[in-house]
Amino acid sequence: MKKFLGYIDSQLGRLFKRIQYVSWVDTQALAYFRIFLGIFILAHYLPEWQWLGDAPQAFFNPHLFTMASLFDGFWPKPFYVALDLSNLVLFCLLTLGIYSRYTLFALFLLNYTGYSFEFGFGKIDHEVHLFLITLLTLAFTNCGTKSALRKDKLLNINYQKWALTLLCIYIVFGFFTAGIPKFLKWVDFDPTRIGILEWFFKGYFTYDRVYLLADHIVRAPFLLLEVLDYLAPTMELLAIFFLLGGRRSWRIYLLLIGFFHMGNMLILNIEFVLNITCYGIFIIAPFLVYIRKYLPQGKNAARYLLIGVVGVLALYQVGRKIYFIGFEYPLGFFEARFSLENKLSVLMWVSTLIIGIISLSKRLYTLDKSRLGTFN
Repeated sequence: MKKFLGYIDSQLGRLFKRIQYVSWVDTQALAYFRIFLGIFILAHYLPEWQWLGDAPQAFFNPHLFTMASLFDGFWPKPFYVALDLSNLVLFCLLTLGIYSRYTLFALFLLNYTGYSFEFGFGKIDHEVHLFLITLLTLAFTNCGTKSALRKDKLLNINYQKWALTLLCIYIVFGFFTAGIPKFLKWVDFDPTRIGILEWFFKGYFTYDRVYLLADHIVRAPFLLLEVLDYLAPTMELLAIFFLLGGRRSWRIYLLLIGFFHMGNMLILNIEFVLNITCYGIFIIAPFLVYIRKYLPQGKNAARYLLIGVVGVLALYQVGRKIYFIGFEYPLGFFEARFSLENKLSVLMWVSTLIIGIISLSKRLYTLDKSRLGTFN
């Protein structure tokens, strides 16, 4: 029995070392990605919760495992305005690299609170959990020790290795749990029953998801849709094999998932753009290191440029907050906004996929030989 347990222990050790090797991202790349993440959020995807202050209390129906379930209803509007402004300040600090580790912990708690109340109507969106777990993962890395105005103290490198390892395992587990029920229901070899159409018709006729390629899906051959029924859950279940396949294999998988999400956006109008903040650690971060030679050289030039960009984005977000205080939404406002959001989402996915293809073609994810001994 001892030999058997010892064998199991050694095999698990080899498995986790394999995942550590596959998931590793250099600290400088993480630092650049921290800046990218901040600019990405500040430019357009900063969460907004002040509207929750006007939500009818009768609609309050939170899920059990959210913070909102601890309360009896939505809070007064000043609470959500404070959340919005605090989120803005914290993302500015993160982008500039001021106490990044503490800022990331604070952002995780604040966004978990805000999204808990946003999902207080009973529905939880898919993409937010990866965004939240990314904030928590980066908090256990040294992304704030480089390219930062106020550098963090260096953390033991093992924390960074395990943080990235657990993030990959979390992604795989998430896809596995999402793929299993779809596989059992959709892979039925019955062309008269198409699972994707169930989602499509519900969104098209109930939620007005009629943009991009949605009008064309009803004219698509049923055989194509049946193939997609098999392809989608199968790809989700294969995540673990791509992860264990190696560094290149894992990044190819994330690229394929990016095409999958963009397809969801084009056909079903379901947005997963915040997932870029998670996948980007592995496919965008190395690209940012690659293009740094095209960025302003010199410590002061880069610093002043970053401060200027963050300042402009912060003023833009404050202006938006003020503009929408007491704003009376005209007829058709949300339809126009939803249409614009869809197009921006497709643009972001196309940009991410192009970056991913460049990273793969130039093998930007390759580890320096001096780092290989770390994973032995």
